[in-house]
Amino acid sequence: MSPLISRELRQKIDLYRRKGGKTSRRNTAARIERFITAIGRPPEQIGKKNVLDFYEKQQFAPSTERDYHYAICQLWTMIGRTGEPPPPPSMQQRPHA
Repeated sequence: MSPLISRELRQKIDLYRRKGGKTSRRNTAARIERFITAIGRPPEQIGKKNVLDFYEKQQFAPSTERDYHYAICQLWTMIGRTGEPPPPPSMQQRPHA
C-alpha cells in the first residue's frame, strides 16, 4: 500500500475494484496503484508531463501502454480531473501519408 494514496482515494479504488468484471477491475486497480508509486507524488500533483514521462521511462509494449492509459483515465475520473490524460505514444494518431 502506497503512502501517497489518501484514504479517500483508497476507498474509491476499492469500490471500483468491487464492481463489474473482477479480473479486469483488479488489474486496473493494481495499475493505478503502481502508476502512483512509480510517479512518486500524490495523485493531486500528477500532471500530463508526469504521465508522458512515465510512458517514456517504462518502455511498455503497446498493449500494456493501452491498459495503463485506461487505468490512468480511471484515476483522472476518481480524483475529479476534467478532460483526459495524454495517451501513450502507441495510441497517438499518426498522420496519413
